[in-house]
Order: sequence, then structure tokens, then C-alpha cells
Amino acid sequence: MLDNFFAPNSLAIVGVSLEKEKLGNQVLKNIVRANFKGQIFPVNRKATSSTYLDGLKVYPALSEIPEKVDLCIVVVPSRFVTSIIEDCGKKGIGAAAVITAGFKEAGKEGAKLEKELLEKAKQMKVRILGPNILGIIDTHHKLNASFAPAYPPQGNIAFISQSGALGCAILDQCRDEGVGLSKFVSLGNKADLDEVDFISFLKDDPHTEVILGYLESIQRGREFIIAAKEVIKEKPIIMIKSGRSKAGRKAASSHTGALSGADEAYEVAFKEIGIIRAKTVVEAFEMVRGFSCQKPPRGRKVLLVTNAGGAGIMATDACEDYSIELASLDKGTVEKLKEKLPPASSISNPLDILGDAAPDRFKFALETVLPDPNVDAILLLVTPQTTTRPRETAMVVREVCKGVDKPVLSCFMGGDIISPAIPILHEAKIPNYKDPASAARVLKGMIDYAIIKEKKEGEKISFLVDKSKAEEILISERDRGYLEIGGSKALQIMKSYGIPTVENYLAHTVEEAVKIAEKVGSPVVMKIESSAIIHKSDIGGVKVGVEVEEVPQVFRQIVENAKEYLKKEDGIDGISIQPMVKEGREILIGAISDVTFGHLIRFGMGGKYVELFRDFSTRLIPLSPSAAEEMIEETRIISRLLKGFRDEPAYDVELIKDSLLRLSQLVEDIPWIEEIEANPLVVWEKGGVIIDARIKIAREE
Repeated sequence: MLDNFFAPNSLAIVGVSLEKEKLGNQVLKNIVRANFKGQIFPVNRKATSSTYLDGLKVYPALSEIPEKVDLCIVVVPSRFVTSIIEDCGKKGIGAAAVITAGFKEAGKEGAKLEKELLEKAKQMKVRILGPNILGIIDTHHKLNASFAPAYPPQGNIAFISQSGALGCAILDQCRDEGVGLSKFVSLGNKADLDEVDFISFLKDDPHTEVILGYLESIQRGREFIIAAKEVIKEKPIIMIKSGRSKAGRKAASSHTGALSGADEAYEVAFKEIGIIRAKTVVEAFEMVRGFSCQKPPRGRKVLLVTNAGGAGIMATDACEDYSIELASLDKGTVEKLKEKLPPASSISNPLDILGDAAPDRFKFALETVLPDPNVDAILLLVTPQTTTRPRETAMVVREVCKGVDKPVLSCFMGGDIISPAIPILHEAKIPNYKDPASAARVLKGMIDYAIIKEKKEGEKISFLVDKSKAEEILISERDRGYLEIGGSKALQIMKSYGIPTVENYLAHTVEEAVKIAEKVGSPVVMKIESSAIIHKSDIGGVKVGVEVEEVPQVFRQIVENAKEYLKKEDGIDGISIQPMVKEGREILIGAISDVTFGHLIRFGMGGKYVELFRDFSTRLIPLSPSAAEEMIEETRIISRLLKGFRDEPAYDVELIKDSLLRLSQLVEDIPWIEEIEANPLVVWEKGGVIIDARIKIAREE
């Protein structure tokens, strides 16, 4: 069905003007200028049998067009759009691109119009792109059904944009820099078709090898993940996602919630899928230029070849910044290089062939190192020195690299002297960058993509758990009006999923408390038990290190503090009594529900320093065993501490992994859990327990 948006045999433009230049006429002229090969039918309700526009017969209505129409471009005022879509359905037109604005982006009345439009489109079986779009372009089918002022050169990059204005800017930049596009899609309000539909379509598009996107939001998060993971196996996706600096979530009831920003879910999702995220348009162009010209490397080892020591040092620093592994040349390669390179050359990595290198020395160096089995990619750095001859050097690079199956990126640095080389490199599909850091960033993106492309999806595992017990507690608390659950009830929920928790006993009277303390053994921890009190320490509801003889006094004091806080006597369930847990490594595990992608699960440093160090990692659920291991390993501090620091022992990482997997199953089984956190989970050399937990649930399932 989406073929008709890009390769229609015929199209109609409804909303051209007969009297003056309007938006519909701009679209029509762009279609004609692009040399569209199919039939074009302008439509204006005032047209007569003798009305022509730019040599094309104008029809008063879609129904008057005698031929079959594949695509309708709608540029009429918003109040008329729904009736045009009805006409499309009656005419048998299944695809409509609605350029018209004035829908939900314009307020309540516009939102109402958009809802009516979508209902009519579904009724008439018409798929809608838009409304409020810049248009649609397919350079391989000579289609420019847009009002964009620039038409990009033909290429292998498909560009999907939620912003029409940014789309105009990038299309203009593509033309200016000679970056070729296969397709351009303006998504607009995404009333019907969205990024999920188009990236799925582009997976099998023979003209597209790289997908570039600009998104402000994603509505179908889980479907987006599934579709994008399939596409990534075939083609890289580079995404600009705006809104990184928005304030974090409001009303977060846990550290897990407090640590989550509005943008974090996108960052986590993109990383898990394998989407390369660009922070700026400049970064995005650098990435797509690299991916559209060169194939990703088969390994991770990069060789730097330079005629300037300073450039080589800068490139080395950039590679270290991006964790790029520098290749060690094979012994045979080193011997060949020594035979012909000047004695002062540095035959290592960077390979410095000296500032007096003429084109023939570049040729020899590249021909020698490219076959080296230890080299997976090359970054060539060239500065304009007396004997460099940039244009001839670029011609040599083009000749040597032709047909090579290893990516070669160049960094010809300079201005007017170096500029004659750049068009030659572009023609040879060797991407050139102005500085080593940009080239290294692109290489890092290519290496990461190659790794994730080959990565196997981790298998999900399931545990035998007591789901009904967890649901029973949650429903009971919700029915009582409590949406935040802590204390023994939260621990019981964790325990029902096999996550280890501290022993917990509930005392209703002083006498019961004393008996429990005697049974548990001094010292003990005493905590207020009340569904109305989540942050117990804040109201004097927790006392640690209590000896048996102190229990009666502490019991009465905690109850008194709770009564004062609650301003009433009811609402207190009793006092929880726990054994004092021996010292261990304190960690945090938790999960938070994201409106777009579902639950994010988190692991990190726990205890009182959790927000100070912000040492955590995050994944989407469901969590696989391999992903759980990666989560633990990628933290900066706690992962090292768990392995044993200096004379400390290693801690029970398997217990942490198991607890993360069980927590993932818990929030997947009961998705109306909005936030859940165990902090701290105290881990020892063998074993561990959760001391405290907190859960926030939705008002409705």
C-alpha cells in the first residue's frame, strides 16, 4: 500500500488555485519540475471543461477524473479535508498525503477535526500521511509532492521527519553538500501513518541503504521497537530525537523515578535497538555520510595513517575518547613498510609517513596496510604541506580504495589548499571530515552498528512465582485507597516472586514485640507499619540497633510519632521487627513505567548515596540473562566494587542477576505497577536480602 505514496503511476493535487499562487500551486510546480513520469491531475472545484494550469487539464472534483488515481495530495482548507478523503474513498484512491495544517496542532477545534478525518479515512479505507506535512519525495521515481524549496540529489538515504521546517533545512543542506536521498517523508501530526509504518516499509526498499530520522515523539513505542529491530538487521538507523533537556518526571515516589528524565526512555530504547542517536544535525550528517558511502567494519581495530604527527595525536585521543581499539600491524606488514618508507617514519599506530609525503608514498602505504588482517578500518589524515598535492593524493586514495571491502574514512584538514581534493573523495564515496574527532565518532557508530547487527536476541526466561499473591496484596491496597505501598506488604510482593527479603515480623502490641525480639535475637530493627506512611524515617518511624530491653520504649515512641503524623490513631497496622542485617554491598534494583516504551528496569548503587553518584544502568523489559549481565557490568563504580576491591571479597553477582530477572517478570506480569524499587538490596559473598521496598501502582489496571 505504501508504494503508492512513493511510486504512484498517477496523482491528483486537490486545492490548486486558478487565480493566484498558493500552496497547492507550489506543490504542483515541484511535481512538474522533478519531471514526474506519471499522470498529473490538478483539482479545483471552480474548474470548467476548458480550465488548464501549466498545460495540465484541471478537474472540478476527483470523481470527474476519468483515469485511475493512485495518490491524492490534499491542500484545501482544513474544514474541507474530511470530505476530500470521502471522495478519495469513493474514487478508489487508497493513499492521501494531507499537506493542510490547522488540525490538532492548532488546538481543540483542530483536534476535533483531526479525529473526524481519521474516522472518515478508516471508514473509506484511505491511508493518511499527515495532516500538516511538508510533503513527500522519492528521487528515484522523480516525485516531489511537497512545497519544499530544495530538491535533494538522488542517493541511498531515506529521511523521515516529524518537523516540516527542519525537513526544509536538511533538504537544503543535502543539496548544498551533495548528500543524496532516496526518499523524504514528512510525518506531520501522524494521525494515521507514522514512523513505525515507514521504517518497516524502508526495510525492503531497494533504493534505501541508510535511514535518517528526526522525531519529537513516538506513540507506538513497543511496535516501534519490534519494527526497528528488524530493520537494524538490514540497514542502519540514525535518529535525531529532540527534547533531551526536558525536566525529569514529576511526582516520582522512589529513587528509580527520581533518576529518570523525560528523555531517558528514548536513550535506553535506541541503545537497545541499535539506533545511532545524533545530538545535532551536524552529527547526523556526519553519520549518514559515513554509512551511505562505506560498509561497517568486520571488526573493531582501526589504523590511523597520517602525514602529520599532530593530526595523528589528535586522532589517537579521539579514538580513546570513543573507546576505539587501535590496530597493531602484522609483522609482515611492518617489514614491507620499513623497506620503502623513510627511516624517520613512525611505523606503528598512528602510521606517520611524514610531512614530505607525496602522492606515491600515500599510495604505497595504503596498498601495504589495507590487506593486513589486523586492520578492520582506516582513518586517513592529510594536512596540506609543501609536497602534499591534495588533489593528486585524493586521486591516489580513490584508485587504491576502489573495491576494497574495509571502510576508509578520510580527514583532509585545511581550507582552500585542500578543497580541490574533497569532490574527488566524495565521488569515490570516501567520506571526508574536517577534524579527527568527527571521523572517530562516525567510526565508533559504524563499529557499534556492526556489533549490534550480529548480536543475537537474548532468550527470555520465566520463573515459577506466586503472581496471585502479589496481585491480591496490590488490589487490596488499591481498594483501600492506597496507591503507594511500602513496608512488609512491599516485601511480601517481592518475596512472592522469589526475590530474597529480610525476615519480617509484625507486632501489634508491646508484648508481641518483645517476644519477637527475643526470638529474632538482639539487636533488631523496628519500623512503623502503615499504608499511609511510605517515608518512615522522615517521621521518626524507624529505629535500628534496638536491644530487647529497649523494645517497649521504642515501640511506644514510634507509635506516638506515627499518630502525630497521621493526626489520628487508626491507619497504624503495627510495628515491623526485623533482624539487624550484617554489612554487605548495598545496591538498588527497580523499575518504572514509561508511557512510550513500557517498563524500564534499573540496577545501580544503592543506599543513601544513590542520587549522589548516579551510578546506574537501565534496560527495557523483558530482560534476558545476557542483558542483566550487561547491566551490572556497564556501571562505573558498583560493578567494580562487586568484583572485590583491594582486600574485599567478591559479592554474589548471580543473586543480583536472578533478582533483576524476577523483577522484570513481576512488572511484565503486573503492568499497572508504575514504580517499584528495592533499596537497599544488601549483597554478601553468598546471598543477600532486600531490607526495604516501595511500590507505586496505577489507579486502574
